[in-house]
Amino acid sequence: MSIESGVAAPPLTAKDFTTDQEVRWCPGCGDYSILAQVQKVMPQIGVPRENIVIISGIGCSSRLWSRMCQLGHGAKQ
Repeated sequence: MSIESGVAAPPLTAKDFTTDQEVRWCPGCGDYSILAQVQKVMPQIGVPRENIVIISGIGCSSRLWSRMCQLGHGAKQ
């Protein structure tokens, strides 16, 4: 339920955790599988997007947050 309006927010879907950013990892990279599973699980945990923090390391895996949504450091909103 939204605190501001008192109205329940619509349930999240995997599409809420995707972006139009092109995914450019190497063919066969495990990051594709990790991204797909995270996008599948995030709506199921029931936490609002604004309360989710994604921390990633360096290298190719550091692009995970930008594949989830366009909110975050360095992304255009």
